[in-house]
Amino acid sequence: MSALPVPCTSHPAASTPPAASLRILVVDDQNMQRTIVRHAMGKLGHEVHVAASGLQVLAAIDQRPIDLVISDWVMDEMDGVELCRALRARAAAKYVYFILMSSRDSREELIAGLNAGADDFLRKPLDIEELRVRVRGAQRILSLQDSLRERNRQLDVALGRINEDIRAAGELQRVLLPSGDIDSPVCSMHWTYLPSATVSGDALNFFRLDAHHVGFYNVDVAGHGVAAGMTGMLLAQCLDPRAPGCLLFDSDENGRGAPRAPSACIAALNAQMMRFGLGSTYLTCLYGVLDERDGTVVYVRAGHTMPLLVDADGRCRSLDEEGDMPVGMFDFATFHDIAVKLAPGERLAVYSDGVSENESPEGEEYGTQRLMHFLTAQGREPAADITSALSREMRRWSASEGSFKDDVSFLLVEFDTGAGPLPASIR
Repeated sequence: MSALPVPCTSHPAASTPPAASLRILVVDDQNMQRTIVRHAMGKLGHEVHVAASGLQVLAAIDQRPIDLVISDWVMDEMDGVELCRALRARAAAKYVYFILMSSRDSREELIAGLNAGADDFLRKPLDIEELRVRVRGAQRILSLQDSLRERNRQLDVALGRINEDIRAAGELQRVLLPSGDIDSPVCSMHWTYLPSATVSGDALNFFRLDAHHVGFYNVDVAGHGVAAGMTGMLLAQCLDPRAPGCLLFDSDENGRGAPRAPSACIAALNAQMMRFGLGSTYLTCLYGVLDERDGTVVYVRAGHTMPLLVDADGRCRSLDEEGDMPVGMFDFATFHDIAVKLAPGERLAVYSDGVSENESPEGEEYGTQRLMHFLTAQGREPAADITSALSREMRRWSASEGSFKDDVSFLLVEFDTGAGPLPASIR
């Protein structure tokens, strides 16, 4: 039989099944047994179809959705257990409840039926009232599954919207990344940024403060998700020299004054975060100011990773001076300036913990020592080539072609790019 017969019911009222009715397929090679079950189910208002063998079911079930199969165990060509196993092996959008009918009731046979995927059993000869009770139980389970399927659909829709919002927030974050190099004859800035799977709070930037000073920072907001990302964006505005009321400058009677010392700037940022009332949100950061006249860098390290100094010969060492508390954690936190003088050809590496804590597939962190070895191995390669190579190294280490567990941000500050004597304009 290539298609299932027209559904049969026992009375005209059942021709329009109620909303809670099931589409039932009765499978038995005995016509009398099919008639008994069909009649009993039709009286309950269900839509009933019949088939004489398991092979007929497999040939026709894709043509008409079925909620419940009531199948005899012993049949020619394909028995009920084989039919159940074959149905469970098929990819189906909707679960089909399966009841086996059999005169067998041994423990071994019960286990065999359950292992094949049967949901319930009916002993033959059939008790019609027991049949009705079993079907009502199936009806409740299938109704719950329908409710769960609809709830999952709604969750999928909501998750899709959330992911769209996260992607939009990530794109907005990337707008705040540096758009070019610093306009300077004696220093250059090179960077890499590899985003995490979710929106995170890493931010980096560099900018001219006045005729002699260049500012730069690397910020890492604790945690992940939209809240961390939005906090990072908010604080990037506080450190944007183009934004009104940014925290990089003192104020005087004429408005914006001289650039603040890094310690004063980060103290103002800490006070601003406490005023924002961001709860448990805090951040680590390194903010520095480079004096182009002599290569002196004054910086604050507020809970951030220790910067690395790469000398003119390519050797790398850690600047392990003691840092300060993270920003936004305590209103009584204080911050102090650290000074280091870059010799011509030296580079300062600033990075987030997404670099050092980047994990391999086996869970091993990349670590600061491995990063120092990497920078030493790069030697005197052009700074732009080093940041590109680090991006490849991070992907290699984590075996990731896409996003990372945490943002990876890295900034390389290079003093004296071979321009010769300092121009008179910045002496």
